[in-house]
Amino acid sequence: MSDKRSERSLWDIAIDIRNDNENKKNGENGEKIPNQQSEELSILIMGSKGSGKSTIVLRFLDKDENPKPTVALDYTFGRRAKGHNMQRDIGHIWELGGGAFLSKLTEVPLKADTIRSTSVLLVVDLSKPNELWQTMEVLLKTTRATVDKLLSDLKKENSSLAQEIQDAAWTRFGENHADKSFLTPFPIPLGIVGTKYDIYQDFDPEKRKMISRTLRFIAHSNGAHLQYFSSKAEGLITRTRTLFGSLLFRAAASKVVSTDHNKPIIVPAGHDTFASIGAPPVPTEDLAKLTGRRPYDLWKAAYASVFPPENQQDTLKNEDITHNPQYAESGIDSMRAQKDEELERYKRQAERKARTSTHGKTTQPREK
Repeated sequence: MSDKRSERSLWDIAIDIRNDNENKKNGENGEKIPNQQSEELSILIMGSKGSGKSTIVLRFLDKDENPKPTVALDYTFGRRAKGHNMQRDIGHIWELGGGAFLSKLTEVPLKADTIRSTSVLLVVDLSKPNELWQTMEVLLKTTRATVDKLLSDLKKENSSLAQEIQDAAWTRFGENHADKSFLTPFPIPLGIVGTKYDIYQDFDPEKRKMISRTLRFIAHSNGAHLQYFSSKAEGLITRTRTLFGSLLFRAAASKVVSTDHNKPIIVPAGHDTFASIGAPPVPTEDLAKLTGRRPYDLWKAAYASVFPPENQQDTLKNEDITHNPQYAESGIDSMRAQKDEELERYKRQAERKARTSTHGKTTQPREK
């Protein structure tokens, strides 16, 4: 009987390769090591109207497009290769338009089942310092309230997961930081970007100093990253792309620190201190009125003394897209105008009734 041929077919070689790959996936005890699974992560980008939010998103996605105004809540996504596997992480990108006017829409992307994998990027317009504080305050308060409510509900269902999210916030900030007892870090990763640095750099030095110190205080108080951006400076574009990627895909953040107000500010979370930021420059005549107030209130008063806030109603009206001629609809606009007039007439009637009534009784005219 003849010997079997020693040649191996391509099929045999393919089987051997498959077996070798299977063996590489096994641990020392023969247990299988699971493949790295792709992750789905999210980021919510919000901020001043026309501040450049869409530009930042397009630069991150490496798209050579002209940004369009965001009407309400826009969505797009990006992918990132995961190591050497075929798996790729998916990054969901939510962009909130309208500045502070549509702040309630933050509840759409911020959900209980995604809060653990979501980050926030707040964009403020350095070229409009009189609007900066109000927009920043409204959006931060609204978003923190939404996140705190989600964590409060999560504690009832999964207290260990809620605690894990809070512990992660302190880990990002630095559990041994000297200022730990003076602040509460934002529960999920937060970055603050000041845009239009090319305009801001022409401001008076003292005004730049006030803006920069104020933003450093707000960022540090929230355990947030802070940096400046300009679409006309490649270096700042690259740094902002890096920050965006670190927030979205939880990659390592840059450790570069720059706190000189004459240069672009770059301060990673936990790398600032209240001591280096300094006390708010409150005018002497106002100091007595503010004694005992929170540092936040002192900074708010100091900032307002240099950059008086614009009328809140005017700001919200400018952010309301119903007043934007770009979205004009003659039929709808005429009906809206009619309803506005009816509302004003109703208000005037109500005011007249209130003036002619005292504690629920109609005032009688005097007899002559």
